[in-house]
Amino acid sequence: MAKKPPKLPAGKIREQAKNATANAAASKPSAASQLQLSQVEAKIMSLTNAANGVSSDNDAPFVALKYFRSGFECFSDWEKDELKSFSDFLVDMRQRTWHQILTSSGKGQNKTGMAYTPYDLSAVKGGANVNLIAVRSQIGEDITFFELRLSSKIRVHGFRAKAIFFLVLLDRNHRVFPS
Repeated sequence: MAKKPPKLPAGKIREQAKNATANAAASKPSAASQLQLSQVEAKIMSLTNAANGVSSDNDAPFVALKYFRSGFECFSDWEKDELKSFSDFLVDMRQRTWHQILTSSGKGQNKTGMAYTPYDLSAVKGGANVNLIAVRSQIGEDITFFELRLSSKIRVHGFRAKAIFFLVLLDRNHRVFPS
């Protein structure tokens, strides 16, 4: 008859299981490092430059709604001409590079084009800061929020990652930073 292995105390078993899990995790590459994109996927998401260590500033931006907060303002609140301004904004984004958008910042009469304006959350008005803080807590402290101008009155707020503009808030009445 085979001899049974000695019984281990429960604490020792937990410790061995914890060490085994930690060792397995350390030896496995993360999911992000295993991510393989086809050439088409990299082109669609404008990641070719980033994958080659080149700045995304020369890429055409595109809009993603992954972190959009409709509780602050929703497209259903907008009038037909305001929706047209948003459609024009999307077309304009495709025709520019991030470099062109980033250099459109300025104050007062110096603002041009989309008037890229980064800001600190402490300056945000109209209850928007609750939404922006919630998004920042999902992602991390190192994102920079900014607004882009659609018209003399309408703004959109979000952040950038590579070529992607993550639209977080709509602001049809310039409530976030009232004039």
